[in-house]
Amino acid sequence: MYGLRWWYKEYSHAQFSEDYWRIKLIQHTLLLSCLVFPILSTINAFGFKNVQLALMDFFGFLLTLAIYFAFRKSGNVKFTAWLISIAVTAVMLYFLISVEGRAYSLVWATIILPFTFFLLGRRGGAALSSITLCVCIYLVSEQASSGIPITISTGAILNVTEAAIVQLLLFRFYEGTRQKAFDQLRAEHKVSKELSETDHLTGVYNRAKFLSLVKTAMATNNAGNHSLAILDIDDFKKINDELGHNEGDNVLKAFTRMLRESTREDDIIARWGGEEFVLLLQNVSAVQAKARLNELLAMNQCITPLNTPVLFSAGIVQCKRGEVTDELIRVADEALYQAKHDGKARAYIAT
Repeated sequence: MYGLRWWYKEYSHAQFSEDYWRIKLIQHTLLLSCLVFPILSTINAFGFKNVQLALMDFFGFLLTLAIYFAFRKSGNVKFTAWLISIAVTAVMLYFLISVEGRAYSLVWATIILPFTFFLLGRRGGAALSSITLCVCIYLVSEQASSGIPITISTGAILNVTEAAIVQLLLFRFYEGTRQKAFDQLRAEHKVSKELSETDHLTGVYNRAKFLSLVKTAMATNNAGNHSLAILDIDDFKKINDELGHNEGDNVLKAFTRMLRESTREDDIIARWGGEEFVLLLQNVSAVQAKARLNELLAMNQCITPLNTPVLFSAGIVQCKRGEVTDELIRVADEALYQAKHDGKARAYIAT
């Protein structure tokens, strides 16, 4: 395996860049050609007694080897892509013309299209593919005008078989790159979506996502069974002033973990801003929501490095179907203000 890795030199290209996959195809093509050309040369020399084709294959082997080591040294992807595309196209056309397109040799021309388009892009691929197709059309017209019947020979069977194998390898490689690119885009989209919907510090939903989810929930038939609560950590400014903002961030993270551990999967948690959090407790009445929040206050699970309990005040409102989210927030916020005014560390239900 170590020896194989030596032949596949690594370059400083991102795995999902175009050049990364062009490098892989260039290396695959050159190394495979270094193996195939000697085999074809041997078959043509001893199997078909065709010295001309055998010499052409041997020349192809030397050219391929030279391009491989030149690329290994320079790492010039664009130049090598053009060089190898022109070389493959030239060798292919020379072969087709030398055999006058007979013995189903024209099937070899089909590998030029995917090969050159992948390495060179639309313009370069279209240019070399057009030249190849023009030569094929000319050879077919010459065969048609000659009146010589088409026969299936051993050479024809080999041409079709070998070209089909190359096509299989090319499209398997192409599909692999397409699938990996798609997986990468899907992963990046997922990360981007999560970043756009979550608070970067605590990992819970942000304000915009919460408003969207509440709006959807208020449109359902059982919206009246839900409760919305706003929680505000008491004396958070004092925590920041005494312990610093880094410790303040740690308190916010710990407080978020407490909320997650103490709520159900159906409940929706979001950071409203600063030290404020909002909850949508689904199928929980305002009275039940108050009881649950009082239990959280009694547990005091979230503490600062000074072992001082981190308490909070909360305002709760019973939801109604079709209720405007902003109005729910306003009413819950008034209840929160009342809880703060009456001494903090308590939960109030909006009347």
